[in-house]
Amino acid sequence: MDQDQSIPVNHDDFIHDIAYNFYGTRLATCGSDRCIKIWDWNRQTGLWILNESISAHDSSVVRLSWAHPEFGQVLASCSLDCTVRIWVEQETNLKNSGTRWRGLTPLTDSKAAVHSIAFAPEYTSLSIATASSDGKVRLYSPTDSVRLENWTVNCFIDFVPGGATDADGPLSVSWCKSRFSSPHMLVVGGSRHKNVKIFQLLNNAFVELAELAQYDSHVLDVDWAPTMGRSYHLIATACADGHIRIYKFWSDPELAGTRLTGSLFVRDGDDDDDGDEEARDQPRDDASDDDSISDDSISDDDDDDDSDDSDASVSGGGGGGGGDEGDAESEGSDAAATGSVFGGTAGQKRRTRATAAAAAAATAAGPRSELVSDISVQPSVPIRRIRWNSTGTLLVSSSDDGVVRMWRMTPSGTWREMAAVSAESA
Repeated sequence: MDQDQSIPVNHDDFIHDIAYNFYGTRLATCGSDRCIKIWDWNRQTGLWILNESISAHDSSVVRLSWAHPEFGQVLASCSLDCTVRIWVEQETNLKNSGTRWRGLTPLTDSKAAVHSIAFAPEYTSLSIATASSDGKVRLYSPTDSVRLENWTVNCFIDFVPGGATDADGPLSVSWCKSRFSSPHMLVVGGSRHKNVKIFQLLNNAFVELAELAQYDSHVLDVDWAPTMGRSYHLIATACADGHIRIYKFWSDPELAGTRLTGSLFVRDGDDDDDGDEEARDQPRDDASDDDSISDDSISDDDDDDDSDDSDASVSGGGGGGGGDEGDAESEGSDAAATGSVFGGTAGQKRRTRATAAAAAAATAAGPRSELVSDISVQPSVPIRRIRWNSTGTLLVSSSDDGVVRMWRMTPSGTWREMAAVSAESA
């Protein structure tokens, strides 16, 4: 697998999508001939061997998606016939027998062509998101996790209020693959509004988190990169105007204010390793300073209470003069301080204002996005597909000129074309 080779897929019409399984040892292809072909890689010969050819849909098959192998060998397909099909391998049946892959009940809720499907990450239960030209994203899950026979809609995103049609353009969807950031997030883009939004599944309903952008041309594909330990996410969009746009997205409010340089791993203002160490240590120093201030304030208040009692007894004995006025002023300030710590009226007001300010700051520092690169592909042709590699450091695109391009970020922070493969030369 370390050298180029041509696979005689023998589709009778255009090929719309290819998809590798989790291990890269199985490949599925689909096209306008309404067929899906599944190929197994032979480790001994290094060749791709046909496993099965499936007459899958009544119209062009436009997208494929593999489920994680912990759920078995499960493949999903979507088509211009407005349906989604789930295919499960029957390992006891012979290859190329026509019965090796069993099609389950079609998902027919869409009123327009289904252009994009994506299984949810493996850390969630088995489910699949489908995006169709009717302006809706639907989340399906099986009623029986063993037989996988029947799938039902758990919830949906009304991405285009009032609905849409095939003439409004395709709709694309991609899941966030990280299990350590905010869970169950996905990005949706396309249709007539030509925008891209991020949603999160909370309490069995999708909530909009942010809108990345609104374009002048149709959004044809979106893809969410694996995070690989970064404090932010990378999301790429492919458009009909020949542009690939890459965004940074911060889902954690505590990290939303962090400014990063062009490097994937260096924070802004950190010149070397020592700078990184000082930046990492800074929050702990601030926290310890806050703790010390809080402890000192409480201990001072305790001492002031004792001094207030002694001052009051002296005043009651008939003492007066400037010293007593100073004690009274001190007592007043101590009372104010005591109120701020132990719940006086003034302290409650200050705490209320502080709470409101903190809430406003948290809202302002909520999930946010930033455009970090706008790549113009030459010649200017629609970009149909984009995909990140497993580390989120390499982006691959395919366009209407029949060229597959690979993009990588340079140390200066710009994205540069590293390689290009033409369909004619291949």
